[in-house]
Amino acid sequence: MLGVCCHWIEKRVKPRSGAEEIVNLMDEKTLQLGRWKDGKYTDELIRGVYKHNIQNLAAMLPVILSNGIRLFRISSALFPLADQVDRSLWDNDEIRATLKSTGEFIKSSGMRVSTHPGQFCVLSSDSDRVVDNAVTELAMHAWFFDQMGLDESPFYAINIHGGKADRTSQLIERIESLSSNIRSRLTLENDENCYSLADLLPVHERTGTSLVFDSHHHVFNEGGLSMSDAHNLACATWTGGIKPLQHISNTSPDVMDGSFTERRKHSDMIHYVPEPQLAALRDDTIDVDVEAKHKNLSVFQMSKDFQIPL
Repeated sequence: MLGVCCHWIEKRVKPRSGAEEIVNLMDEKTLQLGRWKDGKYTDELIRGVYKHNIQNLAAMLPVILSNGIRLFRISSALFPLADQVDRSLWDNDEIRATLKSTGEFIKSSGMRVSTHPGQFCVLSSDSDRVVDNAVTELAMHAWFFDQMGLDESPFYAINIHGGKADRTSQLIERIESLSSNIRSRLTLENDENCYSLADLLPVHERTGTSLVFDSHHHVFNEGGLSMSDAHNLACATWTGGIKPLQHISNTSPDVMDGSFTERRKHSDMIHYVPEPQLAALRDDTIDVDVEAKHKNLSVFQMSKDFQIPL
C-alpha cells in the first residue's frame, strides 16, 4: 500500500486574491530552542503545544483512513524540545490517555504507522554526546509507540539512516546496546552518500535490523547493486511475515541534468516508479512511503497514474 508522510494537505483558493495555496491540516505547532532558553515559554504554553499536537493527530487519523490511506508516517516533531523540558510536560496522564486511544484506533482500523527521527539522530557518530542525544531521541519515539500500545516490531518502524560513513562496527555496537523497545522497532535506510543498501547488509546480518529500501537514494549510491537486486535484498531482511517498508521519491523532471544537490531534492509529484517497486506494489507485497512534496495529493495521483491500489 501507499503511505503519506507527516502532513495532510488541501489546495484552497484565497477569497480575495483568488491565488491557490496549500494548507497542512495536521496543524503541527512547534517551539524554538532559543526562545525557550530566553524564558519566553511558560510550562503551560509548552504543555499546550504537546496537547494540541497529539489531539490533532488523533483527530486526523480517521480523516486519513476515510480517504483510503492506511499507511502514515507520524511526524517526529510532535513533542518539540522534549529532551530539554521537564518530562512531566509530555509524560502525563492527559497525554498518555490520548495516546492510548489513538493507538487503539490505529490497531482496530488496521493502519500501519512509522516515524523517522531527523538527520541529527546518528548512532554511528564519533561523539559520545551525539550518540547519547540519538539514544534519547529514539527512546522518546519508543515511549510514544509504547503508550499507544503498538507492538515492539518493525511493522511500526522507527526508521533512521546509518549516519557517519565507515562506522559499521560502531553502528552495530550501538544498535546491540539499545533497549528492546527501541531495537525491536528500529529500521535502517540506505542514503545518498554514506550507506548504500549493500553497506547496510552486514549491519542487518549482525543485528537483525530490517532495511528500508529508498529507491531515490539508491540512484545516487548504488553500492554495486542493481535496483532490482537492492530491492530484493532489502525485502529479504524483513521476517516474521512483516511486509517490507520502502520509500520512493523522484528528481523533478526539470532538473534531471542538474547538479547532485538539485537532483537529490524531492519532486512535488511522482513521475516514475522503478520496476521492482511497481511490480511489488501492484502485487501488494511491500508498503511504500511516498516522499513527494505534495504529500497525499501525490499519493492519489500516483495511484491513478500507475494503477497502484492505495
